[in-house]
Amino acid sequence: MVLTKTDLKKYFNADLQANGFKSYRNYLFKLFYGNERAYSVHYLRSLRRYEYYLNTNSILKHLWRYINRRRSLKYGLVIGSNMVGPGLSISHLQGGIIINCFKMGANCSVAGGVVVGNKDSQDNRAYIGDCVHLTLGAKVIGKVTIGDNVVVAPNSVVVKDILPNSVVSGIPAKVIKVLD
Repeated sequence: MVLTKTDLKKYFNADLQANGFKSYRNYLFKLFYGNERAYSVHYLRSLRRYEYYLNTNSILKHLWRYINRRRSLKYGLVIGSNMVGPGLSISHLQGGIIINCFKMGANCSVAGGVVVGNKDSQDNRAYIGDCVHLTLGAKVIGKVTIGDNVVVAPNSVVVKDILPNSVVSGIPAKVIKVLD
């Protein structure tokens, strides 16, 4: 959760590094020339600012909510405020990405077409651990817990809890490999 300017800077830097940028200048250069990863960081920067101003209850939260929603429509990303940890990596924007969970840990990565959603009510949402990789078209539905260091294979549908350090695949997703 972004509560101070120090937290905001930490989240900015973690998101830059997770998406492969060495510096803020490198990010601006790629953004100017239309890099897809730069677009995802562009969205994440507005999300982080909106979270900061929302948590500090500043009047600027209305401005950053508007900017965040505009970028959300532009890039096809829908990520709720205060849901994802620092270091979120978004590899592809095509297909849209929707993340509606209670908490997603640090250093996670998502690809295009990923949906993390609720089932029937806002109480039935997922908890996702650190270093989780949601690959192309993966779906996480309902009140599930995904442990740390999990890889969800392409086009898999997770409807049950997943233990840490594993690879899951299928509809519904089953553990196919346990990582050491």
